This record gives sequence, structure tokens and C-alpha cells, in this order.
Amino acid sequence: MHIAIVRTVFDRSHGGAERYAVALAQRWLAQGHKISVVCQKHAAQDAEGMGVVRVSRPRVLGPFKHRWFAKRAGEAARDTGADAVLCLARAYPGDVLRLGDGLHRAWLGARYPDLAQRRRALLNPRQQQLLKLERECFLPGRFGLYIANSAMTRRAVVHMYGVDPSRVLVIPNGVEPRFRPIEGPGFLDLRRKQGLPADAPVILFSGLDFRRKGLLEAVRGFIELARADRLARFVCVGRGDTREAEALLAAAHCRERALFVPHVPDIEQWYATADVFVLPTMHDPSANAVTEALACGTPVITSSENGARQHIHNGVNGYVLRSRLDAAEIAAKCADLLRLRLARHEVREASGLISTDENAQRTLDALIRAGSLPPPAPEDRVPPATRAEALRRLKQQMWQQGDARDYRDVFRNKG
Repeated sequence: MHIAIVRTVFDRSHGGAERYAVALAQRWLAQGHKISVVCQKHAAQDAEGMGVVRVSRPRVLGPFKHRWFAKRAGEAARDTGADAVLCLARAYPGDVLRLGDGLHRAWLGARYPDLAQRRRALLNPRQQQLLKLERECFLPGRFGLYIANSAMTRRAVVHMYGVDPSRVLVIPNGVEPRFRPIEGPGFLDLRRKQGLPADAPVILFSGLDFRRKGLLEAVRGFIELARADRLARFVCVGRGDTREAEALLAAAHCRERALFVPHVPDIEQWYATADVFVLPTMHDPSANAVTEALACGTPVITSSENGARQHIHNGVNGYVLRSRLDAAEIAAKCADLLRLRLARHEVREASGLISTDENAQRTLDALIRAGSLPPPAPEDRVPPATRAEALRRLKQQMWQQGDARDYRDVFRNKG
């Protein structure tokens, strides 16, 4: 089967989404499929054995560069003669669009919960163009199917864009075999290697975007915990500005109990070393760090704004926070998990994880299925069933456009 994959950057060193794209393409290539990659730039070693089509995304176009790339990349993928087109970036048309980056509209709602701030943000041409591109990706006929990596993202797609629910599949992120529980002597060896006391409770935070992932919220939670537990340690792994976090710890006389480690390739060792993994993220379609930690048997505390919450059962393998900003709640949940001392293999088994192989196979099945579907007609989009539903959709549309008028007056004027 000839498969065209669209991703803006095809280079595993660029980030988690890029690692996923490269791993998926290489897995299918090893199975005997022909792979064409459509991208702006790529790493030659990652695309070895694949056809590569370069599509420009001129910086001179500013906020319009995203839509420039989207339309031309979709056309380039179709022109490869592929049997199926999988878009892993906002581009169209294709057979399947995987929403691994989530919805920009949902992100704006999380980033600017205050309506006045959100309206100001929507004056930015970049935000306007990204939202316009996102709307265009959900127009009838653009894709046969959509893949969300969490039920949270699926609900957002159906709710915000009226897509037929039967066309939105949930395929969770797969977990690599290297993420596995380590107990007994191996666990103690890891502690010694990392310079951590064998009996010290370790709270781990990891990420590449500290502000969005919630480093400061995790630190405030640890400070609350540290007041009651004098042995507890905090570890942050990843690249980013840690000065404010370190200042908070210093003000609470906890700086010597915290360790900040640059990004490392063997993050699984830190998951296996930690007692609790904390990720109070502002918004995440489904954070890989959560599934990786759970695969290592480390209980997780994360926010309700994280799609990966679908893997967490409160008190069994972690907790979903009521408020990511509540330091006392984070500390209490950490203390509870430290008290429970859950067995690592039980944490993993309770998480409902799938492997990267299963993720690749289910994605391939979706591509095959999408190719056999008739293109959706405009009437396939879910119509407003009631006046209240029509009002809700109008309110969302006006919010998206930054329209400050009273949506009820607009509705009445439309008749």
C-alpha cells in the first residue's frame, strides 16, 4: 500500500509529535508499505527509504504561512499517487486527519479563560488564520475520518465543529516497550545512580513547555507537601526557564530538596525512579508523559484539562485534579499516593494502555476504512436540534470571530 504522510517537520529531534510521525512511517515502511513524506523540512536519516516532497512555508507570509502550507501540502500528497493520505498536521484534503496537536480553539479557551483577554487575543492575525484553517479542515469532504488521541479531543471536535461523531475515532497514544516497571534491586540501583536517597519520596515533573505543562503549579504543590514530609524530593526533567520555580523553592527553604535536570534521552529511568509523577498541565490533547509514566508503573496526578486523564482511575493509579491551581489539593493527592504505595505492575495494568504497534495498526485500519467511505455531504453535519442548540452554536461562532455583540440580539435579527 502506498501511504502519503503530511507533517510540517519530519525530524524526530524536533518534538514528540515529530517522533510519532517518524516512528509510524518507519514502522509501516518495515512492513512493506511504500511511504511518501510531504513536509517543509526533514532529517535525511529519518526519511531513509521514503519518498520526500518538500512544500515551502514562507516566513515572509507571516500569519498566512500556515494556510499556504496546508492547501499545498494536501495537494502534493494527492499528487504522489498514494492509495491513502494521512495528515499529521493541519493540511487538506486527505483520507484521515490525526488531531495529535489538539484543537487550537480549545487551546485558546484554556489559555485565555477570561472573555476580554480572549477577544484581545483574537485580534491577532495569527490566531485568526489558525482558527480559519482549523475550520476549513472540518468542512464536509475534506477527510473521510478523523483520529483523536483522547475522548476529550473527540468531544471537542463534535461539540465545536458539528462533525458527525461516527467519523471521529479515538486511538490513544501508543507506548514504547522501553517504558516498563522496575522494582526490587533495579529500582534501588536507579536511585543510587541519580543520587537520590533510597527512602526519599520523589515527586517528578517533566516537560518541554514549563509554563503550559504547569511547572510552577507542581512546585507550589511540592512546597505544601514538603511542610509535612521532610524527606520528600522534587525533580524536574526538561528544557526551560526554571528561575521562577527555583525562587519559589528558595523562598520556602526547599531549594536543596529539588533537582533540575536538562532534557535526557533516557527519561524512562526518571519515571522508574519517581514515586509520583505530577503534570498539572494547562491544556493537552493527551500528554505522552502521562502514558509513559503509567507504563513505568508510576502513579500520575494531572489536570482535568489533559486528555490523558482517560487512563487514570482515582486512587487506583493516580488522581485527576479538580483544580490544577490548588497547591493544597496537589499536595494532598501526592501524600495519599505515597501512603498507598501502589505496586508498579498494578498501576500499569489499571491504565488501559496500548503499544505503539497497536496504535500503528489501528491507524492503518482507519486509513483503509476511510478510503472506502463515501465523501460526507453537507447534510451529514449535525444540524441544531433545538433553539437552545442554535443559540449555543451562534455564541461559539461569535466567540471564535471575536464579535462582541450580544448573540441573542444577533439571533433575533436573523429571525
